[in-house]
Amino acid sequence: MKVIKAVGVGGPEVLTMLEVEVPVPGPGQVLVKGDLAAVNFADINARRGTYRADKTGLFHVDLGLEIYGHVAALGEGVTRFEPGQRVAGFSLSGAYAEYVLADQGLIWLVPDGVSDEQAAAFPTVGQTAFHLLTSAARLLIGESVMITAAGGGVGSTAIQVARLLGAGPVLAVAGSSQGAFLAHRLGADFTLDTSDQGLEDAMAALEGISKVDIVLDGVGGELRQQALRCLSPFGRMVQFGNSSGVIEELPPLREMRKHCIGVFGFHLGLMRSERKEALMRSATQLLEWLSMGRLNIAIDGILPLSRVAEAHTRLENRQVRGKLLLSISGVS
Repeated sequence: MKVIKAVGVGGPEVLTMLEVEVPVPGPGQVLVKGDLAAVNFADINARRGTYRADKTGLFHVDLGLEIYGHVAALGEGVTRFEPGQRVAGFSLSGAYAEYVLADQGLIWLVPDGVSDEQAAAFPTVGQTAFHLLTSAARLLIGESVMITAAGGGVGSTAIQVARLLGAGPVLAVAGSSQGAFLAHRLGADFTLDTSDQGLEDAMAALEGISKVDIVLDGVGGELRQQALRCLSPFGRMVQFGNSSGVIEELPPLREMRKHCIGVFGFHLGLMRSERKEALMRSATQLLEWLSMGRLNIAIDGILPLSRVAEAHTRLENRQVRGKLLLSISGVS
């Protein structure tokens, strides 16, 4: 089968198509014939070697966190699935491949009312948005929510999930007019375009709201510092990424005590390893919303697997609004 791997640390040029053996599912595993795979910033970090202490020499890195396709084979002890069923979820082996291994507890049957594209796009952004608001921020009905990078995959999904969970005013922060437009279209009450002004200045221009209860931030840098200053007493920031690349800093604990604010970290990888049951429950809810049309994940486009370098370049250059998908079918 064909698979895309990062051969060495570097830019999109290290992405290489290789020919490898089709994996065999072990106990509790499902082999999925891939139709679509989503591109995430975590794939870029893996390609860059961001989390590797040793960045020397050549190595082959699997890429792709999530997969949509059809069940091809079952490992020992798997009883929840049958060959041919549509499934979506998280991959054990890299998802940029014709066949992908998955843990039976981390993939889910896709209802008939959910399109292929929506099924492929939902696992990472849907689960992240849901648990940022519920497990981490502990959103209460009516609380206000600020979401940075609101034109991206997680941000644009979190706007809708916040609404579905009963949030009060939703403030979407975007770094471009296109991102702000998308956020408004998806239901944000206020959109703040920070491409030509700071976040605090944009907030000062709003009427009817001056502070927020919850901030969801995956950007970091100066934007995060400004967002922290927008928190109301007993407000919570959940930080789930650092796409700015700026060294991460927090206010002194004394300052947080003084203003009665808190900062919570979130990483979906820990949920996948330690909270499978919670992800199962939220997947059921997310797929129900998708099948009813109450949740609609923004899709930027679909590129063939052979153009994966272009997909990475677009995401790195912040040219993606919503989710960018790779088509696995008919790969050559």
